[in-house]
Amino acid sequence: MQQEQCNDPLGHAAAGTRCGHVLTKAEMQEIHSDISNMIQPSWLTSVPHQLGSSGKLKSDQWRVLGTTFLPVSLIRLWSSEDPENPRSVRCRKICSITMSLLSAVSIACAQTTSTKHADAYLQHMMAYLEGLKELFPDYKFHPNHHMALHLHEYIRFYGPVHSWWTFPFERLIGILQRLSTNYKSGRFELHYIYM
Repeated sequence: MQQEQCNDPLGHAAAGTRCGHVLTKAEMQEIHSDISNMIQPSWLTSVPHQLGSSGKLKSDQWRVLGTTFLPVSLIRLWSSEDPENPRSVRCRKICSITMSLLSAVSIACAQTTSTKHADAYLQHMMAYLEGLKELFPDYKFHPNHHMALHLHEYIRFYGPVHSWWTFPFERLIGILQRLSTNYKSGRFELHYIYM
């Protein structure tokens, strides 16, 4: 089955076309270049230099991409706005809501927290979701968007997210997904579990 081709009358990704394109090929190459050339501490989780062409990212890779590389790249690419160019105006708005999301993620991943942090998280998350609805009116929200609005309550009640987040569970899910079941439901080979 062939993938449907997108007919973009402007000849480039129109920042949210019906085909889902937001970044042009040239912009993706710029992001790849930033990932390759940015000096980073050795303890930072690595992100594939050819982002988008090497399989799925793990949760920690998404976090590092969003809190380290994307802010630099997107601000450099989209922060200036040409009022005469509709794509430039739209990309500037997308950059703004993306920074709201990334700010919320940074607050949620902080090692310390307070009521003020929880309130700032909620403010950034609301700005992101409202901007998403405005810029992509056909986008269907998912349960995780709703859950994200409740996260500020958990930050208030339970403290820093890193003390109760689910990375260990995601690691376990990854182990379970790699188990050989011999294509028989409910059976697996026990010698593959290393715990």
